[in-house]
Amino acid sequence: MGSPIPNTVAAIFLQDLENTHLKQILDAQNITFYASYVDDILLLYNTKHTTPEIIHSHINKVHPNLQFTPTFEHNNSIIFLDLLIIRHPTQI
Repeated sequence: MGSPIPNTVAAIFLQDLENTHLKQILDAQNITFYASYVDDILLLYNTKHTTPEIIHSHINKVHPNLQFTPTFEHNNSIIFLDLLIIRHPTQI
């Protein structure tokens, strides 16, 4: 099976979900950066205001048929869409 086409029903559904439900969660949970591509999401947040467990719990309540599975940073780095993102004290 080839790469997913961005204008599929699933992509339209996820875009609507982001616009109607996730935006409220992102605003309420002090998310400082949000990016998504197909079914991968990258979130950056302020650890003084929230935790990954709280974010995960809120996002998994958005739709009964969707379950998000988090991947956490390890040694100040994480892979997102085949990119290695490294966190330093003052920059990414």
